[in-house]
Amino acid sequence: MSNLFFLSNLQIIEILIPTFSLFLLLAVAFYPIFFWFGIYTFLRSATNSTKAKKILFASLVTAILLVIVFLIFNNYFQQDFKLTDIIISDISLAWFLSVLGIISSRLLAYSYLTSKRGSSDRNQSKDKILVIGGAGYIGSSLIEQLLNKGYKVRLLDLFLFGEEPISNVINHQDLEIVKGDFRKIDDLVVAISDCYAVVHLGGIVGDPACSVDERLTKEVNLTASKTIGMIAKSAGVEKFIFASSCSVYGAQDSILDEDSDTNPLSLYAKTKIASERVLKDLSDASFKPIFLRFGTVFGFSGRTRFDLVVNLLAAHAFYNKKMTVFGKDQIRPFVHVNDAARSILCALESDMNIGQDLVFNIGCDELNVTLYQLAQMIQKRIQDSEIKIESGGDDARNYHVSFKKAEKYLNFNAKWTLNEGINQVINKLENGEIEDYSSSNHSNVKHLHEEGLKVLNEEDSSDWEAMLLEESYT
Repeated sequence: MSNLFFLSNLQIIEILIPTFSLFLLLAVAFYPIFFWFGIYTFLRSATNSTKAKKILFASLVTAILLVIVFLIFNNYFQQDFKLTDIIISDISLAWFLSVLGIISSRLLAYSYLTSKRGSSDRNQSKDKILVIGGAGYIGSSLIEQLLNKGYKVRLLDLFLFGEEPISNVINHQDLEIVKGDFRKIDDLVVAISDCYAVVHLGGIVGDPACSVDERLTKEVNLTASKTIGMIAKSAGVEKFIFASSCSVYGAQDSILDEDSDTNPLSLYAKTKIASERVLKDLSDASFKPIFLRFGTVFGFSGRTRFDLVVNLLAAHAFYNKKMTVFGKDQIRPFVHVNDAARSILCALESDMNIGQDLVFNIGCDELNVTLYQLAQMIQKRIQDSEIKIESGGDDARNYHVSFKKAEKYLNFNAKWTLNEGINQVINKLENGEIEDYSSSNHSNVKHLHEEGLKVLNEEDSSDWEAMLLEESYT
């Protein structure tokens, strides 16, 4: 056993050759074990203390393996070496210096990235929020709430439904409007620059609308989400919130939480869970996307939809005096549009250092009701309406969802009940605030058929989406 660092009168070549051999030996030992412990893979997004502990533990395992190899060779070649020969030797010193070098290099790398990110953050306004798709159903409510709380808001939207959804705040001094397409990189770069947080609400929403043009749906809902995440991360965005959906759970009988299996039944739901996956892949210590899985939304906002079950059944009861219910025993979790928007505010203002996936179901436990129970609530408000029960239907979703995690970590509690939302819709109809609930302005699928496809159907989707859609929920 050589002791290079403890002997004198040696030529430099006599030192370098054995030393180089030692480092090769250590490399052969270190790299496979470090890879096994995930230091080069899944631990990249772990905290610094966790990384340091894992590196030290992996290094100790490496040292033990080297000792075992030493003892085996010593016994096989019948050498008269003692264990102290390896402990007090150049190999032990080389091991120690290697461990010290690994930890130091990673700390220096982290320090460099932090300083680079810090310089980017200094150019950001801590209260500037980019809302992508902010002129839609949830977005129009969110924009108003953000402005009321004193945030500076930048809105990126194509305004497929015009500027009417945000007409009450369009001239607000803290609102900056960027009319653009979030599928285009140049529009995204301009919109994301100097923003502290990004809220991604954009997309083709709803099962019927997504089935109109599946290629376009993949491009808008999935490809663009990945691009937005990549640009936001490179721009140093501190908070990234993605609007997902409880429809990713599909049809299941048990009470479902964020750790439950997903079972998307439609292309819309598949693009949501696939988008969650690609955004999670971008996650690291400084970029941790937050996923809000909304229940079925209801109620009025700047751009009210009547292709959602609560609003639609209320309109049918009011105008036609009849509600047709398919799958009367199917359970849905509901959430008012204003509460859905407020949950985004809660996510923006909450501390996300909870040591787990930042996935939250958004709704209220008391608002898990069957479709028949919903129709009965509406019938109590429109007493001369009747309920017609039909079997079958295209929508097989059935899921009872728990919302305790959002209550615990986001401090979110729904304020609107179903009865309050139903009354809100019917009051608006009685006051004549909606001229034609069946118009394309109130229906995503109708609007796509009449106008949306002409605007959106411009580019081909990418090849990786089809595989990801099939694999992301298995």
